[in-house]
Amino acid sequence: MNDEEKFTGSETPEGAAAEQTDVCPEAPETENEGTVSGTEAQKTAESSESGEVDIAAVNAQCLASGDFTGFDDAYEAALEQRARDEKAAADRASPADPDALLEVRHLKMYFPLKKTLGGKVTLWLRAVDDVSFKLKAGETLGIVGESGCGKTTMGRAVLKLYKPTGGQIFFEGKDIAKYKPSEMRPLRTKMQIIFQDPYSSLPPRSTVGGILSEPVKVHKIVEKEKIKDYVLDVMEQCGLRDYYFERYPHEFSGGQRQRICIARALSVNPQLVVCDEPVSALDVSIQAQIINLLRRLQEQRGLTYMFISHDLSVVKHISDRIGVMYLGSMVEFGDKKSIFSHPMHPYTQALFSAVPNPNPDVKMDRIVLKGDIPSPANPPKGCKFHTRCHKCMEICKHIAPKYLEYEPGHFVACHLYPQEEA
Repeated sequence: MNDEEKFTGSETPEGAAAEQTDVCPEAPETENEGTVSGTEAQKTAESSESGEVDIAAVNAQCLASGDFTGFDDAYEAALEQRARDEKAAADRASPADPDALLEVRHLKMYFPLKKTLGGKVTLWLRAVDDVSFKLKAGETLGIVGESGCGKTTMGRAVLKLYKPTGGQIFFEGKDIAKYKPSEMRPLRTKMQIIFQDPYSSLPPRSTVGGILSEPVKVHKIVEKEKIKDYVLDVMEQCGLRDYYFERYPHEFSGGQRQRICIARALSVNPQLVVCDEPVSALDVSIQAQIINLLRRLQEQRGLTYMFISHDLSVVKHISDRIGVMYLGSMVEFGDKKSIFSHPMHPYTQALFSAVPNPNPDVKMDRIVLKGDIPSPANPPKGCKFHTRCHKCMEICKHIAPKYLEYEPGHFVACHLYPQEEA
C-alpha cells in the first residue's frame, strides 16, 4: 500500500500509517544533547585539575587569533548542541503565533541506521535537523534545495505521515507533534498532500470516480446520495471532464493525472496543502497549466500551500515566502522579493546562478558547486555547507553559524555576516 492511499483516511491506511510512524519513536540519545556534562565536560574537568590547558580557553584563543590549530571540534559541537537545546526549551514555553496557520519550531526527523544487539541506536540519519518557520493562512511557502536536502521529509513530518523525532508543530494554535493517529484523523480533512509522481500515486485498479469518492465517503464530507455530484463539481474545478469519472488512471496523460491528484487532495476541503514537487515530472507547457490551476484554486478556496520544488523559476512564480534548505537545515528564509533581490547565503546565490536567463545578451555568472551533498548521517563539522562553499573561511570548518535575522523577516545562517544577536 502506498503513501497516497494512507492519506485518504480509511481505517486500514490509518493503521499502516501508525506502523510507519514507529520508524523513529524516540529522540536519539547522544552525549552531546542537553548539556555538555558527558565526555567533553569530564575531559575539561580532568584537564583543569591536572594543570593542563582548559579546552574552552584553547578554543576561545583559537577563535580570537583566527588560527584553529588545536581547536577541539567535538567540544565546540557539544556547546552548540547545548545552546540549541536551551533555545528549544525556552521556545517550548512560548504560545503559538495566533496569526500563523502553521508554525514549526525546531523540527527534527531522524532515522536509525545502525543498532547494537541490544537495540540501542548507534547511528542516526538526520534528515531534518532543527528547522523552524511560520506560514500564515492564504500564503504560499516555497521550499527549495537539492535532492536529498530533506524537503519532502519535512513536508511529510509536518503532516504527521512520519512521527517527528523532536520539535513542535502548531496547526491552528495546537501542537500536533505528539498526536496519536486517532487524534490526527479529524485533521486529515484540513491537511492534505499532492505527491510528486502522478504515475505511481494513483491506485491503478480504481476509477477516477472511485479515487475521488473514497475520502469523501470516509470523512463524510457530504451525504451519501450527493457524493457523485460533489465529486463531479470538484473535477470540473480542476479542469477534468465529467466523463473521466469511469476511466482508469492509465488512460490519462501526466498532466491529467496530476489534476486528478489535485482533485483528490481538494475533495475533503483542506486548509493546508503540501505540494511535493507537483510539476517536476511534467513538461514545461503542462507545468504552467498546473501552476495556474493551483493559483486559481488558492484564490477560490483560500488555500495555504507549502510548495516543495527544486525549480526556482516555478517557486518564484507561485510563492510568497521562500525557505532554502541544505542537508536537513534551513540556511536562508525570507519573503520572495527579499530572497530574489538580495540572496545572502552562498548556497542560495549558487542556486540562483543556475537559473537560465532567456535573454542571450545577458551573461550569467554561474557559481559551480563542487562535489556532492554530504551524507546527513555524517554531516561536516561547523557549517554543513563549507565543503562546497566558494566563500569558505577557516571558521566555517569548525563553528556552525547562527541562524539570525539580518533584515525584517530575512533569516540567514552564515559566517559572512555578524554572529551577534541584535
